[in-house]
Amino acid sequence: MGRVVLINRFDVPAGRDTEFLTLWLEVNRFMRSQPGYLEHRLHRGLVDGDSGRYVNVATWESAEALQAAHRTEQFRSLTSRPAFRDFPSSPAMYEVVADTDSEPALP
Repeated sequence: MGRVVLINRFDVPAGRDTEFLTLWLEVNRFMRSQPGYLEHRLHRGLVDGDSGRYVNVATWESAEALQAAHRTEQFRSLTSRPAFRDFPSSPAMYEVVADTDSEPALP
């Protein structure tokens, strides 16, 4: 399969951006140090209170590398803190099937 993209939407209540970003940054610093990590972008919606207002898009060398990083004790410790319960997320892993320079391959 090769490279994969993790897209993770976070529900962040209005007025709680600083708290969320502090927690997210700790996890992101850890993930950037993991084998197979390539890059990320964190997006913020323009309307306070929208569901999924923050969206993290991270690229990894492989699904195995991403899954290995998520299985570490340090990742579980960072993301299982009670403060994270206030910011539910919806993660999903994807493969790129088309981009600016290519069209999708038909099945």
